[in-house]
Amino acid sequence: MDAAEEKVSRAMAPVVAKLQDAIGRDNVKTSKMERLLYSHDLAPLPNVTQLAFKNIPDVVVRPHTTEDVVKIVKIAAEEKIPITPRGASTWGLGGSIPVFGGILIDSSGGMNKIIKIDVENLYVVAQAGCTWKQVYDACLEKGLLLGGYPSSFPSATLAGWVSVNGVGVGSYKYGTSAQLVRNLEVVMPNGTIVKTGYDPIMDNETGYNLNQLIIGAEGTLAYICTVTLKLEPAPEEMKSLSYGFENLRAVGKPLMDVARSRVRPLHMGFSDGNHFDLLKKAGKHALEVGAVLNIQLEGDKEIVAWEEKKLDEIMAKYGAKRLPDADATHEWEERCYEFRAREIGIGHIPGEALLPLNKFEEAVDTCYSILKELRMTGAIIGSMVDRNTVMFMPYYLFNPDEMQNLTSFAFNKKFADASLTMDGRPLGFGAFFASNLDTIRGTGAKYIRGIKKLIDPDDIMNPGKLTGTTTRYGIRIPPALFNLGMGMMGVVKKALPSESPDIEARQEAYAQERANAERDGRHKSH
Repeated sequence: MDAAEEKVSRAMAPVVAKLQDAIGRDNVKTSKMERLLYSHDLAPLPNVTQLAFKNIPDVVVRPHTTEDVVKIVKIAAEEKIPITPRGASTWGLGGSIPVFGGILIDSSGGMNKIIKIDVENLYVVAQAGCTWKQVYDACLEKGLLLGGYPSSFPSATLAGWVSVNGVGVGSYKYGTSAQLVRNLEVVMPNGTIVKTGYDPIMDNETGYNLNQLIIGAEGTLAYICTVTLKLEPAPEEMKSLSYGFENLRAVGKPLMDVARSRVRPLHMGFSDGNHFDLLKKAGKHALEVGAVLNIQLEGDKEIVAWEEKKLDEIMAKYGAKRLPDADATHEWEERCYEFRAREIGIGHIPGEALLPLNKFEEAVDTCYSILKELRMTGAIIGSMVDRNTVMFMPYYLFNPDEMQNLTSFAFNKKFADASLTMDGRPLGFGAFFASNLDTIRGTGAKYIRGIKKLIDPDDIMNPGKLTGTTTRYGIRIPPALFNLGMGMMGVVKKALPSESPDIEARQEAYAQERANAERDGRHKSH
């Protein structure tokens, strides 16, 4: 332990003692090894980031009840110590790792019980640290369907996905997390318990909607303790369909036809050929296609049969090849494991953006263009969110050395900026992209910061996130400086070697194919 760390440890000793008295010694962790486990999320960070952010918490606590959380928050408020909420940390923007150290509250360690499944009123109440799969399976056993969940649902926790206003599997038919939540039990920065809605009915009362205020706040306004979700009657049948295409760009037009028809699948997801090449490298089952569109149907047998027939007609119109049912079933079963390519042995980081469906082809071209420009190996996956919103989630590989790791974030910035030019927006702020708030929300950013200041005047709830990028020393990084830094990372990244030359060659071939198609089109027009 160095001198600075020892000084912090001595300063935190009285706080640790208070926490131990409040929730029990076994639920308070201070060993360096244990604290290190909480210093990163889905995207591993180089040690150099410790210069800007104090990613290692000073103490980790594991509450079991809402009352435990109240005790923790009151101690934090009294001592003016920052709180970082954390579930399974399946996100990659630094939202669940500390910026200023302090107290990290791990909901997955103890707040993971299903409280109630109400079959008559179609809702479930569960603690924040429950996984979506845990809740999904329990409800299905009672003949009820949880309509939507994140693609990481085997490990992602309820509060984590709600806190980022997540989109995922089932969003196309039943809505995003915001549409699924009926009620939240939260602890405010002063320790007050608040119910934000109602369990059995939707909250369409006049006045400011507290559900919507907390959902998507990334834990910066309150600590979520329980979540109430609406349910649906379980379907009579579920059917998986997969269609193969020459390339991902070709998926756009049939997707538009489906979205403008009366067919309403549970889920529609897509993957490009690069994704399957990477799976093959990792030794996994991989389809031999240029791109695939996976569709999941559910409902009464007659309705599912009609939707299947209509989908086959639409896909045939665009020359898509229907894949065997065994492949479709496999793709559905793999819907939660999009990043198995990580098993190649090098890291990966995803980017996320929502775009209008009519920008599908342009978005595909833009993703490949950025990957080529930065000499990066990557793939594109994504899904439909509603009839006019598509989520692109390109991901890229990086070598786990310091410079490569840090400069690779240039892709996220470039893709985020590009999405704004296509009438879309990037998803999420966290610690690393909080400087985007002004760009995305415009003059509304001032009011968002005002709400944060009013509710959390001492800035103890997940500080340094969403409302602006701030270093561990309290220095706010203005958007202009952030953009300059990301731009410089992009310049450096171009000079670094490619992580996978053979996939880079595929991307080069795709670019050449697009150039040839455009040239042929010009010739035909003359």
